[in-house]
Amino acid sequence: MYSFAFWNCRGAKKKSASLFLKEFVRLHNVIFVGLLETKLTSIERKEVNNLIGDGWSYDMVSSNGLSGGIIILWNANVADFTMVDSSNQCIIGDLVIKNDSKWRVAAVYANKDCCIRRELWEKLGFNSSVEYPMVIAGDFNCLTSREDKKGSKRFSYSQGSKEMESFFTNNDYHEFNFIGPRFTWCNNKIG
Repeated sequence: MYSFAFWNCRGAKKKSASLFLKEFVRLHNVIFVGLLETKLTSIERKEVNNLIGDGWSYDMVSSNGLSGGIIILWNANVADFTMVDSSNQCIIGDLVIKNDSKWRVAAVYANKDCCIRRELWEKLGFNSSVEYPMVIAGDFNCLTSREDKKGSKRFSYSQGSKEMESFFTNNDYHEFNFIGPRFTWCNNKIG
């Protein structure tokens, strides 16, 4: 069985990112990776090979300075990916796993501003009317539940939270299981 991986790496050029990614891909038979908050405006083939290894194709959305950026990578020996839409908040495309299945995949690094994030919901909605499964994953910079947060400021069910939950409910999307820690981001804080 193949896996997809999405990771807010907070900088794709860090040596630790490459070491972790290569090991994770190997252990979990990953064929598609969405790297978020890459902080890259461009990337060369050699850098991709250093990041994940040979045999991987890629596409990207540049960061805005040191903010954002998305790189998608797929194992070209196993799958083909065709981008159908993109913005500074997402890359959307069709992943065809050779001799197997087809998926619509969206790698998301959502804007922190809920007003700007509305553009993301519109783009995802427009691109979700396909006859095959769709995976939307990444960093939404938004929480919809108190259980998704630990420590720091109290959880607030904000307008952004309501809009995100409404989008997923209205489009009949469901959260699925994941591998890794429940709380994936701490910004070097304890709690």
